[in-house]
Amino acid sequence: MKITFTFFLVILLSMMTVDSKSADSPYPVIFVHGLNSDDQTWNTTITQLSQAWNLSSSHTLHAVLNARGGDTTSFTSDVLIPLRDASGNIVNSLSMSSIYSVNFGNFWNRNPSDPRILLYNNSLPGSSQSPSNQSAITKQAFALSIMIDSVLRITGASKVILIGHSMGGLAIREYLQRREGGLPKWWIDPLDTISGHKVAKVVTTGTPHLGTNVTSIPILTIDNNSEAMRDMRITYTSGQSGAYLFTNSEANVTSNYYNKDINCNNTSADNITGLSSGNSFNSLMPLPINLTYTYITSNYLGLGTDLAVPTSRQWMNVGNVPSPVGFADTLFNTRNHIQQTSDARSLIRGLDEPDKKDFAYEVSFDKTYSAFITAQSNGITSDSDFYKVSPLSGGTLSVVINSTNAGVTSFSILSSSGVNLVSKSYASPADSISYLGIQGDYFVRVIGNSNQNTNLNFHNFRLKFVPAIRLDLTLGIEGLWNGTTQIQDTVRVFLRSSSSPFNVVDSAISRLSSNGNGIMEFLTAPAGSYYIQTIHRNGLETWNAAPVSFSNGSVTVIDFTTSQTNAFGNNLVLRFGEWCIFSGDANGDGAIDATDLALIDNDASGFATGYLRTDLDGNEFVDGTDYVLADNNASNFVSVIRP
Repeated sequence: MKITFTFFLVILLSMMTVDSKSADSPYPVIFVHGLNSDDQTWNTTITQLSQAWNLSSSHTLHAVLNARGGDTTSFTSDVLIPLRDASGNIVNSLSMSSIYSVNFGNFWNRNPSDPRILLYNNSLPGSSQSPSNQSAITKQAFALSIMIDSVLRITGASKVILIGHSMGGLAIREYLQRREGGLPKWWIDPLDTISGHKVAKVVTTGTPHLGTNVTSIPILTIDNNSEAMRDMRITYTSGQSGAYLFTNSEANVTSNYYNKDINCNNTSADNITGLSSGNSFNSLMPLPINLTYTYITSNYLGLGTDLAVPTSRQWMNVGNVPSPVGFADTLFNTRNHIQQTSDARSLIRGLDEPDKKDFAYEVSFDKTYSAFITAQSNGITSDSDFYKVSPLSGGTLSVVINSTNAGVTSFSILSSSGVNLVSKSYASPADSISYLGIQGDYFVRVIGNSNQNTNLNFHNFRLKFVPAIRLDLTLGIEGLWNGTTQIQDTVRVFLRSSSSPFNVVDSAISRLSSNGNGIMEFLTAPAGSYYIQTIHRNGLETWNAAPVSFSNGSVTVIDFTTSQTNAFGNNLVLRFGEWCIFSGDANGDGAIDATDLALIDNDASGFATGYLRTDLDGNEFVDGTDYVLADNNASNFVSVIRP
C-alpha cells in the first residue's frame, strides 16, 4: 500500500499547478445581439469574460440576412455568409475559442460570382426593404443554426450556451421551438427530437418574450416597417394578434410592414403558430426541458420597462413562476435596454453553472476550466455548481481547484446517483480530492459563497484520471472445454508481487466468455510487474510462467491456451487442441487426489444437480463423467506448481 500511496501522491502533486488564468468554459458560449445592433454591443462583457475564458481573434460569424431584398423573402436566399470582406481578407473562418458571437449588421457587394461581405454596413438591397440586422427572426434562427453547427465542429464540444439580447433571445427561441412536419426545423440533429438542439443553457436579457409594441427606443434608430418590428409585435394596429409570437395568418399582417412572409418561405398566405401563448410558451411549440433558462429582466428608473420592452414581458411565467416551470429562473436589474449588453455582472450571474446534477455540464480530463461563484436569485449567497465526467474504465479520479479570492468553500465527488463519495473543505490557494472507483458516471460538485467573491473573480479546476491497470485474460478450463466452446464460468485472478514471498497486491473477478476470454480491472494495484494467479471453483490453481508488466491506461494480454509454457511449471493439460488448467480440485486444496474423488463420488451417488464444485464439465449434473476426469488427474498426481 505504501507504493500505491506514493504513486498517487506524485500524480496529485503534478496536478497542483492549476492557477487562476484564462482557460476553457465547460461549453462554448455564443452571444446573439438584438435589433439594429451587431456583435460589438457585447464588447464590454466579452472583454471581461476573456479574462476567464479563452477568446480567439476569429470568434465572430458575420452574416447578411437581406441579401436578395425584393427578389425574394426566402431565408435560404436572403441569408448569406461570404468568406471574404471587400479587401479580400478572410473574415468568416472561426477558430478554437470559448467565446463566440454573431453579427447581423452587414451587407454585401451583390456579386454572386464573387460575394464579399461589407462589415458593419447597413445598406439596403433596394427601397422598402429591411436592414440586415432588422430582418425576420426566422432568418436569424437559420443563421444561428449555422453558427451553432460551426462552433460544435470547430471545438468538438457536445453543446453550446446561448446568450441573447432583446430580439436575439427570440432568435434563440425560434431555433429551439420551431417545428415543421413534427420535427424541429432548425436543430443540428432534427431526428433527435430530445437533444438534437445541442444547447446546455439559455440566458436572455431584455428579450420581448411576450412581445412589445414599442415603436422607438432612445438613442437607437429603428425601422418601424421592418420584418423585425413586425415579428416582435403583441398586436398589430388593427388589434389582431402579432402572428409571429401569438399565432395568426400572414394574410392578417397589416400592410405597413415591408412584407408579410413571417416564416420566410417566399409566400404570404400561411397560418403561423406563435412561439408564445398567454404568459408562457406555446405548448404546440414547446421549449426543450433538458436545459435551463435564465431571464434577466429590467425595470429602468421604476418605469416598468427598460424603455423598449415592458418588464412584465421580458420573461415567461406560469402563475408568476418562471417557465418552463422547474427549468427556468429570473434575475433582475435596473439597466435600460441599451445598457444591458454591457452589464457583465448580471450576465455572469445568468451564466451560473447548473445547481442540479441533472443539468451538470459534461467536462473532460486533462483540461483546465474556469467558472464563477455567483449570487443566486432571492438573495441566496450559496452557489452550488455541478459537472459530469464519465471515465471509460475503473481508476482514480482526481479534482484540483484554484480559487484565490474566488469564493469556493468546498468540493465533492458524487456517484451517478448523487451519493457523496468524497468531499473536502477548500483550502487556498490550490486543493484537491481523489476517488478510486469503477467505470461509470461521476459528478463533481463545487460549492461557494458569493459574499467571498464580490469582485466576481473566477476559479480554475482540472480533472485528472489515472486508469486502473487491466488484464485481457484467455483461460481454458479442462472440464468446461468441448473443443468448440467453453461453458461460461467465473474465475478470480490475483496479482502477486514478482518477488518472494509473492504477496497479493490486488484481485479481480470475471465471467469468462464462451471462448474463455474476460477483461479484468485492478483498481488498487499500481503499474508494475506481477505474477498472475488464477482460481476457479474446481480448476487447479495456476500461475503464469513469469511476471508480466502492467501500465496504466494499457491492457495486458495473457493467453494461457496457446502453449503449455505459458503456465508456471508447464502446469497445463492439452484438451481438444487447447491448453487448459486442470479440472478436479473440488476442495481447493491445491491437489487433485482422493479427497476430491470422494466429494465427486458422494454427489454423483446422490444425483446432485446445480452449480456445484463437483460438477467438472459444467452440465449442472454430477455423474461418472466428472469422476473419470478427476480420477485421471489424480492418477497423474496433478497439483499446483508455484514460484
